Amino acid sequence: MIILTSPNIETFNEIGVSELYSYFKNHFIDMDLKIQKDLSSFIIDVKIGETCTCPFNDDEKQERFWHMITTDKDVNKINRINPCLAPKEKRRRYDKARAKRIHWVKPIVEQWQENNEIQHFYQKRGNKVNLILWNTTKSFLVVIRKLSNSSDKFLVSSYLVYENEVYRYGKQLKEYNENKPMGIEWF
Repeated sequence: MIILTSPNIETFNEIGVSELYSYFKNHFIDMDLKIQKDLSSFIIDVKIGETCTCPFNDDEKQERFWHMITTDKDVNKINRINPCLAPKEKRRRYDKARAKRIHWVKPIVEQWQENNEIQHFYQKRGNKVNLILWNTTKSFLVVIRKLSNSSDKFLVSSYLVYENEVYRYGKQLKEYNENKPMGIEWF
């Protein structure tokens, strides 16, 4: 997996957003993103109907797209650019590191069982259960959520795991592996 190197995505701009959106659309809208477990296959929802208006034109783009190219870290230190004004998204800012890896999500989801670089664990958050798919070699993870009362699975986010976060995720992975199954597994 290579990092996108287009100069258009170095900053938050109309051409870069259009380029990134083409990856998102190709991977998550034009074709279903599916996660497989044994012989079963499950569609991962990107909540196509939940959109925000692009700040560069009147096009609607999925809230998940904005979430995948923005972050809520250090929002007070850097000027925020709020591409999506939905209440839970408006405090986010463009994250070039996430944006350059948007095309990694699909292969991580599709290869999570056969690629030894991808570790997984489950994380309970209130009444929700997240499946964390962590490519430890690339320090990148994907979060997929299942609601407790539903079989629906949807893409929450994806992001780079920075050096100061590796211990925390490593600890969660170790605890999961030592105690599995924990009763929160989806499959």
